[in-house]
Amino acid sequence: MKRCQGWLKGGALLVVLVLPLWSVAPALAQLAISEVLADPASDWDGDGEVDYKDDEWVEVVNQGTNEIDLSLYWLRDGLGDAPHLNLFGMLAPEQVAVFYGSDALAWQEANDIGATGFSLNNGGDTVQLLITVAGQEELDVVQSVAYEDHEADDDRSSGRLPESGAWALFDGLNPYNGDDEPLGTGCDPTPGLFNDCPDQTPAEATSWSRLKATYR
Repeated sequence: MKRCQGWLKGGALLVVLVLPLWSVAPALAQLAISEVLADPASDWDGDGEVDYKDDEWVEVVNQGTNEIDLSLYWLRDGLGDAPHLNLFGMLAPEQVAVFYGSDALAWQEANDIGATGFSLNNGGDTVQLLITVAGQEELDVVQSVAYEDHEADDDRSSGRLPESGAWALFDGLNPYNGDDEPLGTGCDPTPGLFNDCPDQTPAEATSWSRLKATYR
């Protein structure tokens, strides 16, 4: 597990990584990032407008057997110092929840910490899931997920297939014909739903070295 040091400022918890991003922890986290869409070209959050900040989204899944209080968790761009969103709500076992850039912007505005949204880079980036440490002003990094340039073109998402554990490219709305991993599947992004892509499993599971999933 990677440890972040943090401090409170204006109601927001700011964090700085003090260990390398590539460290891998031994056990599977109960909550995990399951799908990311970094370059929206559609109205994903359903507010009637297409917006490059509002319509980015990150999906998480409860892989455990107990209900999770999502308010203990945070999301951030791996290149930043501060969280971009404190998650909210409860998540039952084997269920997923999706958080949009508009959620991040609303939280940032409420806490007077800017208006960056998730700030996901379309040329490739890292998304981190963090958890509150009880009794301490610090956050632990539960998971880091990296995506490449071709995964962040218009309306392409990438996510982990539950059956194989492979990281797949959901490019049904914008087909990818290149050779970089993960290859295209022809399946559509699935915010709020399980990442089911029948008969389209990628040829190879993503390697740990690409940071597709770093678990607690």
